[in-house]
Amino acid sequence: MRKVMTAQQIEAIVGVPIPAVRMKQISALDEGCRRVLASAPVAGFGFRDEQGGWRSTFVGGVRGFVHVESPKRIRFELPARHPKPKSGSGVSFVFLLPGIGETLRLNGSVAERRGDRIVVTVEEAYVHCARSILRSGVWEAPRARAATAAEPPLPRDGARHEGEGGPLGDPSVARFLASSPFAVVSSWDAAGAGDTSPRGDFPGFLRILDHETLVIPDRRGNRRADTFHNVMTCDKVSLAAVVPGRDDVLHLSGTAYVTDEPALLSTMALAGKPPQAALVIRVERAALLANEALQRSKIWQRAAHADAAAVPDLMALATRHLALNEDGGAKATMIRLLGSGAGAFPRLLRRLIDLGYRKGLTDEGYDRGS
Repeated sequence: MRKVMTAQQIEAIVGVPIPAVRMKQISALDEGCRRVLASAPVAGFGFRDEQGGWRSTFVGGVRGFVHVESPKRIRFELPARHPKPKSGSGVSFVFLLPGIGETLRLNGSVAERRGDRIVVTVEEAYVHCARSILRSGVWEAPRARAATAAEPPLPRDGARHEGEGGPLGDPSVARFLASSPFAVVSSWDAAGAGDTSPRGDFPGFLRILDHETLVIPDRRGNRRADTFHNVMTCDKVSLAAVVPGRDDVLHLSGTAYVTDEPALLSTMALAGKPPQAALVIRVERAALLANEALQRSKIWQRAAHADAAAVPDLMALATRHLALNEDGGAKATMIRLLGSGAGAFPRLLRRLIDLGYRKGLTDEGYDRGS
């Protein structure tokens, strides 16, 4: 299978992000970020454990599980038996607001450990667009899933699966992947800095090629391609996948590469449009584990969805972050006005963004009957 080997090749395939995509990134938490963290009950979390393993999972359980100690420091607690991140290592988060499309991504490093309490130095934070959430339909009412309905509940400490012929050979792992519309993928660069990216699509988009190989399509987005760029210098990745309505999580880890193999991409086309590239993971470990954060947060229940009027509009927040990185003048003032809470601009901005999402999804071949 053809491999993409350089950052230049990635940019030729995916493109280069417009300056605004990078400029909405901030290096310390502002009041808007604090409000998002106070409202988020769950986050995807990527880390290296004390044994050097690469892991993705979901953490939290209640709204505001992350406490902001300062604009550059946050802390949270992991369950006593949960693997802990290595001190000084790079960690990354995707904070989820149930019912909301956009997410808040945060990258940093472990500053210290206080028993089960983890203190993280914040290095960058930014708002991620709603495409992965909308493609997945993850906040919609869980559909009937005959393939997974008969799955027995996992014990509290989980159950590891190493199937015949490879980690993806276990039937329960295959059934879970066939039903999963959403996952987070964690990667690291050569210096150990982490990134966790949300991935969503129709159930089954996490495709098994054989008992050791998983492939994930990469459809058009903001062109950052952080995961792809990281894989160029460090091929270690991990993944945590969910199925709405279930409180267990499928954890995978292994090595990865990027491909633009036309024969493979054509098999993942929607409305005749193949993805621009794909991430191929050679899976070394697969484990289905009960997840305390999903159990406690009850995020699949409609009652757990965030009140859109009570949480920051994340795209308006991104607009304010963009203004912070402007040099000033009339353009920055206009950007701040668009993202402020004054007047009709935020409402108009929200309508335009939502219209853009809908049009983009329709053009890509996503039709959920709405």
